Amino acid sequence: MKCFIKYVCLYLVFLLPLITQAEPTGTVIFEHPENSNELWITNLEDTHNARLLYKGTHPIYALAAQKDGPLIIMSIIDRVFATNAYLFNRNRPHKEARNLTQKRFGGILDVDISEAGDIVFTNNLRDGALPPKEGVFLIPNHEIEKPVPKATLLREVEADRVVWSPDGKQIAYDVRGKRGVYTFNIETREVLEISKFGEYPAFSPDGKKLAFVDIPFGIPQDIYVVSLANLDDFQTLDIEDRSDFWELKWSPDGQYIIYTTIKNNLAAPVNGGRHVKLFEQFPRHVFYFDWTSPKEYAVEPIDRLT
Repeated sequence: MKCFIKYVCLYLVFLLPLITQAEPTGTVIFEHPENSNELWITNLEDTHNARLLYKGTHPIYALAAQKDGPLIIMSIIDRVFATNAYLFNRNRPHKEARNLTQKRFGGILDVDISEAGDIVFTNNLRDGALPPKEGVFLIPNHEIEKPVPKATLLREVEADRVVWSPDGKQIAYDVRGKRGVYTFNIETREVLEISKFGEYPAFSPDGKKLAFVDIPFGIPQDIYVVSLANLDDFQTLDIEDRSDFWELKWSPDGQYIIYTTIKNNLAAPVNGGRHVKLFEQFPRHVFYFDWTSPKEYAVEPIDRLT
C-alpha cells in the first residue's frame, strides 16, 4: 500500500505542471474575425464578453495597442492597393480615427506604438508615391496631434515588420526578401544583426529576448528565441500549424509566444508543453490582435460578439 501511495504521489508531481499550466490572459484588442473594418476588445479569460470598440469603413491590415494607454495605431486599406496609418483614441470613442500618413509614404506595411505613444511604421513605395525612400519611420508622440504629423526616417531599408522594445529605446525589424532580423537603438543609432534569416520579430516583455520565425520557402519551420545579451544563447520552439504565417507575439507574462496562421491562433509555451488555441469561441480565428493591458477590462458591453 505504501508503495502504491508513493507511485501515485510521484505521478501527481509530474502531472501537476501539465494540469495547472496557466493559459494566456489579459485584455486584448482585435480585428473582428468576420468584419475586418471593426476593432473589438475582450479579456482572454472570458471572450464571450467581447464588445465593439471601433467601426471604420475600410479593412484593417495591422494594429498595435498602447500598453496601459488609450491609443491604437492601425494600418488601414483606404484605397485600392494602398494603406495609411490611422490613430484611434479610446478616450475619444465618438471621434473617427485620424489619418497620420495621408498618402505621403506609399503603402504602410506595419505599425507599432510604444508605451510612451511614439509610433513606428514601415512602408512600401507603390502607385508612384512621391517619397524617394523606403524604410522604418518614427512619428514622435508630440507630433501625433498635429494636422500633418512629421515622420522621421530611422532606417533606409526594405523592412516589412517593425516592433518596439518594452522600454521604447530600440526597435526590431525584418528585411524584405528573408534577409534577416535586426535591432536599432533609437539613441545611439546602433544597428545589430540578430540573425541572417527570420521574420516577424517580437521582443519579450522584459526586453531581454527576441523571438522570430524561420519561414524557408514560405513554410513556417521553427520559432527562435534569442537572448539579446548573448546571440549564441537561443532555443527553438516547434510550430504545430505550418500553414501561411500571419503574426507573432509574446504574452504579457512572457510565458507564451502566440503565433497566428491563416487557420489558427496558437500559444506555444516558452518552457515547453501543449500549444493552446486562442479565440476558440469566435466563428473564425483572429488575424490581428494586441494586448492593451495584462489586467483591466471594462465589462460593460456596447455590442457583444455573437
